[in-house]
Amino acid sequence: MAQQDTIPAEFPADLPQPYLRALLENLDTAVVVCDPKGRILLFNRAMARACDRGDAASWQPDAGVRGELEVGADIHRITSCLRNPDGSRAVHGELPLVRALRGEQLHGLEVHLGPDGRRPRTYHVHGQPVRDAEGRLLGALLALHDVTERRLAARLGDCELAVSEALTTEASVADAGAGVLAAVGARLSWPYGELWLADEAEDVLHPAARWVAPGHRPSGPLPDSLPRGSGLAGQVWETGAPRWYADVSTSGDTRLADTASRFGLRSAIAVPIRTPEQFIGVLAFFGATVEEPENSLIALLGGVAAHVGQFLARRRADELALELTRTKDDFLALVGHELRTPLTSIVSHTELLLTDTDGITGDNRTLLESVDRNAHALRQIVADLLDLAGLESGDISLDLDQLDFVELVGAAVSALRPAAEANDVKIEVDAPRVLSLCGDPARLRQLVDQLVSNAVKYSPDGGDVRVRLERHGELAVLTVSDNGMGIPEDERSRLFERFFRSSAATARGITGGSGLGLPLARAIAERHAGNLQARHGRPGTTMAVSLPVRGPDEP
Repeated sequence: MAQQDTIPAEFPADLPQPYLRALLENLDTAVVVCDPKGRILLFNRAMARACDRGDAASWQPDAGVRGELEVGADIHRITSCLRNPDGSRAVHGELPLVRALRGEQLHGLEVHLGPDGRRPRTYHVHGQPVRDAEGRLLGALLALHDVTERRLAARLGDCELAVSEALTTEASVADAGAGVLAAVGARLSWPYGELWLADEAEDVLHPAARWVAPGHRPSGPLPDSLPRGSGLAGQVWETGAPRWYADVSTSGDTRLADTASRFGLRSAIAVPIRTPEQFIGVLAFFGATVEEPENSLIALLGGVAAHVGQFLARRRADELALELTRTKDDFLALVGHELRTPLTSIVSHTELLLTDTDGITGDNRTLLESVDRNAHALRQIVADLLDLAGLESGDISLDLDQLDFVELVGAAVSALRPAAEANDVKIEVDAPRVLSLCGDPARLRQLVDQLVSNAVKYSPDGGDVRVRLERHGELAVLTVSDNGMGIPEDERSRLFERFFRSSAATARGITGGSGLGLPLARAIAERHAGNLQARHGRPGTTMAVSLPVRGPDEP
């Protein structure tokens, strides 16, 4: 193929002005040109919008007053709408057009443009001096690219990360709330924020946290409560929808406008905090400039509110569960103490009566023995309840000592062999000669007794119970296995709940269990810095206890 002749690309010197005007009018990029003396020659429509000076280019008819942005005006007059990234006014010598006139090539210089009292937009400036063919300076040109949305997207991402961090690192609701307010306010240049939580019983909002940006005047004290419809937060509670005031002075809410004006605040936004089940509260922020609603900001705050709502719902659920546990423990301890005294009297008196072998005979003795037997069983339940509550709360301390776990397990098995042999159940023990560990001998004996007696009780006649003890590194591991009926799969998650009894045991008519043995055994293991877990076979169940040989850290 023959090589085609190339024609050098030159800018057409005789390009009609309508083409240039059409080009400049249709650019989203703001353009401004000045002469060598720094007087504005032209600007396009995008530049007029950037400086909030109407919607017409310099060559178009405009009845409005342009102020500092007009043809022939000195470029230093633009300083009223031009800001540095830190918010300070740009001085004359640092104005981008002045620097371009001095011969600088500007690439990506960041500036903020906007009138006083409104949130400025962010621009990247590209500029250069303009010279003729002989190199004489004709003026300077700037092209300003609006990167506000790009900057906002980056800040929104940072904001979401900071909010997540605040909700995962702070312990209290007040600290987490203040962290969220600071994360959002600092990154979105809102100097003041409030968190309100709903009290549905009293039908009011209570303040939970607030944040004031460094260097900003704090507002006065918050009211103790807000009813529905009162104040910005109360309005959001009443409507259930976000509320944005671009300029609170024109909001129609005199009280809100007066308060905002007194503390140098101009705009306000608030969003509801809720879960699918309930309204939880309100997040409110105030800005120092007039700020028009932004869908991206409303969406961000909605997401932040959802995170806060989930956090508060979890905290409330945790606090409720803790309170229920505390109430249950208090109740059990109270019942235990109140029952223990009369039970002691009943047991003592029945034992005394039973010593009279001549006077109490026949049916009377049978009935009295039944009372004695059940009183002892009930007293054991009370003792287990008190032990369990004390171990879980930490009120019961451990009496730690160095012991031979093999010897302790052997003693427990020996004590339970008669009951096992009565049911034709064999107990096999596999253990080393010695396994020394630090623990509370009495509590560990309780644990072993409970596991082995359970295995014997739930084994079928002729069944086997295998007790295995070994050391794995710094852990002593005890396993007790049976080939009994096992636990139904849908009930296994409840195995260590207080008072739980398997339906399989009930169906088999196995009686005598209180449903406290396994919770108590687990509590003993955990107080020794160990754990108790269940492994389920077909058939049978294995209970595995792991205990550190060095013992727990508690004194």
